[in-house]
Parts: sequence; C-alpha cells; structure tokens
Amino acid sequence: MMRIEPEYREMAEKLHKEFPAADAHLDLAGELLFRVQNKEINPLRVHYLDHLRQGGFNLVVSSVYLNENQLPEAGLRTALDQISVLMEAIDQNEEFLLIRTAEDMDRAIREDRIGILLYMEGLDCIGKDLHLLRILWELGVRGASLTWSRRNMLANGCCKAGERIQIPGGLSKDGFAAVEEMERLGMFLDISHLNDDGFEDVLRITKRPLIATHSNCQKIYFNYRNLNDRQMRRLARRGGVMGLNGCVYIAGCMQGEDPLLMLCRHVEYAVSLIGAEHVGYGFDFCDSYTRAEPRVRHEEPHDDCLVDHSHVPELTAALLQRGMKKEDVKKVIGGNLVEYFRKVLP
Repeated sequence: MMRIEPEYREMAEKLHKEFPAADAHLDLAGELLFRVQNKEINPLRVHYLDHLRQGGFNLVVSSVYLNENQLPEAGLRTALDQISVLMEAIDQNEEFLLIRTAEDMDRAIREDRIGILLYMEGLDCIGKDLHLLRILWELGVRGASLTWSRRNMLANGCCKAGERIQIPGGLSKDGFAAVEEMERLGMFLDISHLNDDGFEDVLRITKRPLIATHSNCQKIYFNYRNLNDRQMRRLARRGGVMGLNGCVYIAGCMQGEDPLLMLCRHVEYAVSLIGAEHVGYGFDFCDSYTRAEPRVRHEEPHDDCLVDHSHVPELTAALLQRGMKKEDVKKVIGGNLVEYFRKVLP
C-alpha cells in the first residue's frame, strides 16, 4: 500500500483548509431518508458533518437516486420524500446551506459552510411527463442525468458497475425533449451512467457545458461506466468536468490493488489527456448509504476506495507526492467544480 510522506500529508491538509473541496456526487438525500425512516435523529450531523469538515468540503452535490423496488409506482413520491428530508436536515444544521444559485455557492464558501446542491440521478420518476421538470426546478433541483444504469422512457443507461456489457440505443423522442427542456430551464446535464449512443445524442443537441459527476477513465480500467478518450476530450471541449469515482468497481481495485494508487492513476491520466481544468472529485461514497438500508443494516460493505470525506486529503497528498503540481491539485480538489457551477447555476 502507498505510504504517504508527512510533508505531503501536511501540504494536502493545508490545501483542504485554505481552498474549497468539492464532491460532485453523493447519494446523500436517499441515505438521509432511509435513516430518518429508521428513526435516527439528525443523521446529517451524526454521519457527515465531522467528516466533511475534516476534509475541508464546501460543496457536495447530492443525488436523488431511486432503487429498482421504488419504481415505477413509488418513484415520484420517494424522490419528493428524499428532497424534503434533505431540506429539513439542512434547515436543522446551520453549518449547511442549500444551493440554488451561484451566489448561494459563493456564500457557502465565503462563510465556510457546506453547500448542498440537489440533482436527479436519473429521471425515472417523471416518466415522460416533462412538466415535472419545472416542478423539480422550483423545488431546488438544479440538474439531472437522464438515466441511471437502466433503461427508462428517456434513454438507455450503460452497464452496472460490476458488469462489462455494451448497451446500445440512444435517446428516445421524449429523451430529446427532456434535454431541450433542461437546457431551457437552466439545469445541468450529467452524462455519467448514460450509454455511448446516448452520449452522442446529447453532444449533438446540447449547447451548455456538460458534466460527468462520477466517471473514471476507460484507459486505466475498462468498464463502460468509465469514459473513453474521445468522450473525455469532447466533454472537455464543451467546458465540462469529470469527477473521480471512488467505487472499487469503477476505479478497478477489486483484486487487492492499492486504492490510492488506482485513484491517482485515473486523475493523472485524465489531467494528461484533457487538462487539469476538467478534472474533479465525485466519489460516489456508497458504504454508508448501503448500511443505512434496513435490509442490510448489519452488513459491512466495502465498495469504496476511501473510507469517507475525512480521508480525501490522503488522496490529495498522494497526488502531490507523485509529482502533480500544486496549482493543478487545487483545481482538482474543488476549484474546477466551483468554476463549473458558477457557469451553469442561475
């Protein structure tokens, strides 16, 4: 396992204190709903506040994610429940701030608070009723991916994390209309989980900067959930950012590979291919979420390369120790995502 020298650990911790760190993808809303339904008190404070503070995070993009067993009948209700619970949790904890605008994000950074930005990880819950996009926008949802790793009425997802199956088929007619409505409203579009044909369709009809909130590099670890070189270049040319995914099945460290080393390799390759300005963190921490589900509460999953947000400075230290420039590291840990959302938020 990679050994971090004290000087680089100290340098990383200083960077995380002095500059905002950002995580482009966390299933926070769903986890909070599970924990509240299970009678936990203030799970946002209990499970996240200290870790986010220790990691120096001022921006977290919370997905609204739906399990298969919540679709289709309970999809919209569950999505609204997640949004409601997250908003209530933010209201209960003054250290957090709901981000609706770029000014909200800047305020969170200025006041050293933790800004939470809402987006939909898949639009299964709206079916093909595009009027619901306006409702989600009014509730504070500022972006969406069309689908998770499954087919819905708008698009086809790519394979699930543990699979290597190419899934063909682009956007449906309703999917094209959904993208147009998202652009009209000002929602950002996440292409993580979208299949290759859908990626091509989206690039053809969109004008605003895109984002891949939690996708790694196929060149480092082959999985259709990761982006190939052509997709990465096109995302960057559009002014987008790709967030480093910390799931072992996406990073490619299931067989005893050093997690820090594998994550570094993904970041370094992306920086070398598309520039440091287009790379960020988007860890998709899943272990805490999985443990929150009542059906698996007593199991100890290990899907994450890092333990939690408090351990992210270890990755930053590893990047510094392996020779990444300090100015580039500042961009990767949060600067790029802050600039991206300054461009796309109202």
